[in-house]
Amino acid sequence: MADDTSFSNKENESEHFAYTAEDEIDLVELIRPLWRQRIFIAGFTFIVGVLAVVLVLIATPRYRIYVRLKPGVSRWDSNENPIPYLKAADLKGLIAGGAFDIYAADAGLGDKAPKMKAFGDRRGEQVTAYFFWPDPKEGKKIMGGYIDFLNDPDRGATGKSFSGLRLQRLSLEKKINEFQENIKAVNVQKRKVELNIKQKKEELKLVDLQKDRLGREIERVNADARMAKRRIAFLGEQIAVVEKTQAGYEESRREIDENTTRIITLRDRLLQAPPDNSLQLLLLANTIQENIAYLNTIEQKIEAVRKEVISYRTAKAELIREKEKYRLAIADLRDKIKLEIPKQKTDIQKKINELELTLNDEIPSKIVLLNQKISNLHDKMKVISLVEVVESPHASIKPEKPKKRKIVALAGIMGLFLAIILAYLRHFWVVNREKLT
Repeated sequence: MADDTSFSNKENESEHFAYTAEDEIDLVELIRPLWRQRIFIAGFTFIVGVLAVVLVLIATPRYRIYVRLKPGVSRWDSNENPIPYLKAADLKGLIAGGAFDIYAADAGLGDKAPKMKAFGDRRGEQVTAYFFWPDPKEGKKIMGGYIDFLNDPDRGATGKSFSGLRLQRLSLEKKINEFQENIKAVNVQKRKVELNIKQKKEELKLVDLQKDRLGREIERVNADARMAKRRIAFLGEQIAVVEKTQAGYEESRREIDENTTRIITLRDRLLQAPPDNSLQLLLLANTIQENIAYLNTIEQKIEAVRKEVISYRTAKAELIREKEKYRLAIADLRDKIKLEIPKQKTDIQKKINELELTLNDEIPSKIVLLNQKISNLHDKMKVISLVEVVESPHASIKPEKPKKRKIVALAGIMGLFLAIILAYLRHFWVVNREKLT
């Protein structure tokens, strides 16, 4: 029994040492099969590399089409600070989400549609969207069309509903129309001011015409005054002639009175004389009667001359009053020319200056201000969008896919590993072929 036990123990120890020797890895034994099959490994690796190069050469090169975006502006706060429509993270999800699939279907890309990808910057303010496409020009066109699709204000509008971008644009268009109507009203006001200026200038010309008319009126009144003066002088001469005639009649009347008195005295003497002087007395009586008749005639002439003198003096007094009236009229007209006409011209010119100031300064300033507001609104309309393009669509200068060097390098490495594995399998088959068969 003891001998059997010891024998079994020795057998177990020998097996243990055998297993331990088998578990140890000999690097030389591992490398020796590879070295023996080095030609196979090199050839296999070379064939895989050549196949990789051929595949890379026949593969369609694709360019990176990329664009840098940021969330667009939809409205402004009370301080005119823009408020973005979306956050950068939401924009990133929108760009790389199903929106591009919808656009690709509308654009007719079908199965050829690329896969849109997007990533944000470190600050989280901008998003870069990109995809790969064989033709760089066509790729940029597709990217631009996708941006236009995203910024289309009617996108998503159904029936009578409108998208938020469309409503905001309509609001700005309404304001623009209001400002344009204000510009039209200002232009109407401008035309009215121009008409008022033209009217005031016509009034200024009328004032000058009025001044000329007053000057001619003064000349006419002066002519009437000179005529009245000449008539007064003529009436004075007439009065002097008539008064002289009246004085002559008076002298004749005194002489007749004296002669009549002497004849009457002589008659009274003859009446006291003898009757033989009756003939002389008769002659004296006839002479007295003739003198009395002539005296009556002289009296009538004197009365007529006196009335004529009164008439001339009355006319002269009337002419003197008329001359004074002309003098006052001339003074009044001259006062108008010196005072009223300049005042009227000054007032009209002041009004013209005010209207020209309004026409040349106020109205253009209003129009410029309204045009600036309209320009700002147009700028806002351009800015209103779902996304704002920071950098327009670009294409890489060289194709980025397939990455030839990387693919060839990976193919070489993978071919080498595969060749090593096949070499070991081949060595295992050669060594153990008899056992396996």
